[in-house]
Amino acid sequence: MEQTSENPLLSVKPSDSGTSVSLHPLVLLTASDQITRHRVRGESQPIIGILLGQQKGREITAEHAFAAALDKDESGRYSFKQPWLDQRTQQYRDVHKAPALDVVGWFTLVPTSGPLPELVQFQRYITSLNETNVLLAIHPTAFERSESADQKLPVTIYESVLESDGAKDEGSMQIDGEESSDLKFRPVPYTIETDETEMIAINFVSKGAGSAAAVADSAASATAVAQPPPEDRKGKKRASPEASETKLHTPTDLEVLSSEEQDQIASLTTRLNSIRMLESRIAQIKTFVSALPPSYLSDSSLPITGESPDPELLPHLRSIQALLTRLSLLTPPESADGTENELEAAAKAQKNDVSLTQLLSTLSKDVQGLQELGKTFAGVEQTRSSKRKAGGGPFDVGNLPDFGGYQGPGGRSLLV
Repeated sequence: MEQTSENPLLSVKPSDSGTSVSLHPLVLLTASDQITRHRVRGESQPIIGILLGQQKGREITAEHAFAAALDKDESGRYSFKQPWLDQRTQQYRDVHKAPALDVVGWFTLVPTSGPLPELVQFQRYITSLNETNVLLAIHPTAFERSESADQKLPVTIYESVLESDGAKDEGSMQIDGEESSDLKFRPVPYTIETDETEMIAINFVSKGAGSAAAVADSAASATAVAQPPPEDRKGKKRASPEASETKLHTPTDLEVLSSEEQDQIASLTTRLNSIRMLESRIAQIKTFVSALPPSYLSDSSLPITGESPDPELLPHLRSIQALLTRLSLLTPPESADGTENELEAAAKAQKNDVSLTQLLSTLSKDVQGLQELGKTFAGVEQTRSSKRKAGGGPFDVGNLPDFGGYQGPGGRSLLV
């Protein structure tokens, strides 16, 4: 019996094309950023983006992505803004020349039941650019019911195929031009692939996003503070203390926080939220343990049965026991006499070893410098002594040879 599907756009046949997709985390990060911006801004247009990558046969690699610009016609239907899309794609190709990038698909929000009919026109346009393309379907409902961190990514990758709706039975006659082909979607397998550079960049971005916090607009607050009090048109009156205090808080007195201070405030806010979440989880665990029925471990008078404790509660109890075991291993033991514990002693010993290594390195460099100075000094002295031996010592008139007593005019010696 042939398998049926509730969504008419989903093919009942499994994928037999052999298409495999390698999805990079940068694509997921770009799509997530676009979804977040779309929800914060309250935009009404659909969330659609373009996937760029490489294609080798049936192997598709989605490496980059960007948000697509859309046009809206009079009937309210959206379509790609083709000139802008071509220009944006060419810009990515100019930046990433090796290896060359190509349009390998697109992404949008899709329910878990499958693609919607209004997405067919976008798929046909992407197919006109690249016949072998994929649709990265991001399921928005999965974000609202994320019970565990170990579940799969809320995405599905589809390929488009043309399936003919001809005659239902083999005995019926088929007339040329009567058979129609409909666009269907088939899910294809995918893998997450990344390189070292991309991992470092995404790790840096994730750390910055973890310490992010909403900061109030300083310009709006300054305008609110600088707003003058209402004027009394009936006559003069004594200023109230509140009005005097408002005049003192002028915009010039406002202190603008630096980027470092904002980062510190955001980091402290994130840690505070983490502590609050930890406190709430500990309270939940405490409530769960307090609500457990009495057990034979705490009361020896109770009999041991197969239903005590409840088998459904055993996984949760094992998880709590594993958590307590890990906490005892991670928490350093505190000494009762007030002395430093083993962790502090090990940290101090490691610090002393590093300082001693730096000191020995400095002494070794100084000794090497003294050795080089001694070698240079010895070479200079040897050169001086060799010159003295070759030249007969320093210049002295008494060491000159006798010229036979030649005299110049007036009987004066030539040596005088």
